[in-house]
Amino acid sequence: MASRIRPLAPALRTLPRTGVVATTARVPSAATTAANVAAQSAAAARRSLSLKSFFSSRKPKADQFTSQFEPVLEQANLFHPLSKSPLPAVRAKAEWIEAHGSCPVCKEHSPEQKSKAPKYECPDCGYPTHCSEEHYNMDKEHHKHYCGVLREVNEDEHDLRSGRRMKEFEFPGAQHRDEAINLSNWDTFLYTRGFLSMNSERSMRHVSHVLTYPLTIGSVLHQSSPYRLGKDLTVEGLKSLAALRHTLHPAIISGITQSHDLRSTATHTVRIFCLGARAESHLPPHIYMQLAYLFPSTAFQIHFVGPDAIPPHTKSKEPHQHVHYEQLTFVYDSSRYEAYHAEAGPFNPYYDVFFLFSPGLAHPATRDMWKPTIPLLLDTKCAIFGTGFDEQDVMNDVNEIENAGYELDWLMKPRENAFRSLKHEVNLTDVRQSALCNWGIWGIRGRRYDVRPAE
Repeated sequence: MASRIRPLAPALRTLPRTGVVATTARVPSAATTAANVAAQSAAAARRSLSLKSFFSSRKPKADQFTSQFEPVLEQANLFHPLSKSPLPAVRAKAEWIEAHGSCPVCKEHSPEQKSKAPKYECPDCGYPTHCSEEHYNMDKEHHKHYCGVLREVNEDEHDLRSGRRMKEFEFPGAQHRDEAINLSNWDTFLYTRGFLSMNSERSMRHVSHVLTYPLTIGSVLHQSSPYRLGKDLTVEGLKSLAALRHTLHPAIISGITQSHDLRSTATHTVRIFCLGARAESHLPPHIYMQLAYLFPSTAFQIHFVGPDAIPPHTKSKEPHQHVHYEQLTFVYDSSRYEAYHAEAGPFNPYYDVFFLFSPGLAHPATRDMWKPTIPLLLDTKCAIFGTGFDEQDVMNDVNEIENAGYELDWLMKPRENAFRSLKHEVNLTDVRQSALCNWGIWGIRGRRYDVRPAE
């Protein structure tokens, strides 16, 4: 079992290159829709062109490649009320809101009675928000505070499904090691990595929503991290990250070309454990290559652990391992981490790190599920980083950890994540609530005691 969990990097030399299966068996959400579009656009970017086509006098025949980029919606026609949308998936969302949502005016004025379904759609944002036009007008002053966000989400959803060629998802490949990468924020990262120019805030929202998971990991671990000692990191945090960066940024040996770096110098595999994995495990594997490009001389294993950790190309919930290219190995396991812990050990702070993306440590529905997990994580003495979808969610998790009385050291103070998603996620049961994926970030580690001579 240990060999399945931790193969050495040199063994990767004999592994064949495998392709990405682009089919997903799950009903696409906003995150998976963007990921699927990204996968299609990446394939489109690799399509070869024939020189003959430049001199041909005949109009080329329509094929599957060209037809998939015939827009269903024009860019000037992206706003539609959800129930009248030309896209079936968007109309289905309106039906879901009507079935499971509630009118805020009914809840406020008649809390003892069952709230009516929100069937009236706001003419400005297109979302069903109230049970009637009368209640909508009564609540209009409050509704305007979140109407703009709903309008933005409405248009973004129609744009993703419009059928246009999503050039913003044609991601760049590896770059030369002498080209510096700036991880200060989204703008500087996309520019220094050679992404196509983002000419609109909507394109930025699409790209950030897909890349927030690998870039949140990369921005913490990279030596050019935007998080600094004193302002963001504690002394213990700097120690933990220095250990990981010692492995992630090996010394450059002159005479070894970039194409041979991984095969010649990678002697260990860095393991990234994503616990309670949900949306991050459903992304196509090539999305995580943007993380691998930040560390060209390191082999990675990414472990997605949790009941919802399902590979993007299968319905099976059995433990599954998928190897993608030379640098990345993906392990999917749908068991609880308590059962997975013994198989994954032993752990080493130089090679292992944990990420908990919006875990809900303090949420009533998941608090008890995390209680047996946190002590096991702290016992590894490895770095543990968590995120939250807003400031309140982050502080709830932080307070839950502090009040539990664990012996731990804080590595990173709770703060806003530089690589949070810029796209709002709407709570369909209450459209007044929205959040940004991975808005905030924090870090802890099991307490380590210095050895001192006895007096």
